Amino acid sequence: MTMISPSKDRLSPAKAARPSEQMPAGTALASLIARVCAARILREHHVWEAVRILPQTAGLPEEMKLSPELRRFMEKDAFAAALRILAQSCQPARDFRDLEPHADHWVATLFLKASLAQPRRRKLVRAKHRDPAAAMLIALLSSADGESKPFVRRRRANAAL
Repeated sequence: MTMISPSKDRLSPAKAARPSEQMPAGTALASLIARVCAARILREHHVWEAVRILPQTAGLPEEMKLSPELRRFMEKDAFAAALRILAQSCQPARDFRDLEPHADHWVATLFLKASLAQPRRRKLVRAKHRDPAAAMLIALLSSADGESKPFVRRRRANAAL
């Protein structure tokens, strides 16, 4: 019988608990999108991980982590309201246009508000999931990602629409 030293070949608790903290922001973003898509319903830890990733990928202010309003919504499990605050706080701001049921899933539509350089164009991101808050989070995360995902539909929309 061989004995293994307790300090040898072990991961530190921080690395084992949150491997996405060691990933580059783009990889962590893609990983979170995939996990939310696979989840049956959105959980609180998904939103908090988004709050950790979005400052690097979508211009979310770092102080949003300490926002009393965000924390109140999270304590009440009001994920949709918390996600609306996050979307409006990103730079450039995002806005949830619609959240509609379609058959057995929900479709969240998010607009990336126009910049001053392109006032006529806005980016439209749609995401679907069985849980409405999960669809909202997928759309928000996908708006921060430059690559298209198979479960997210993107198109350009005229600002006048």
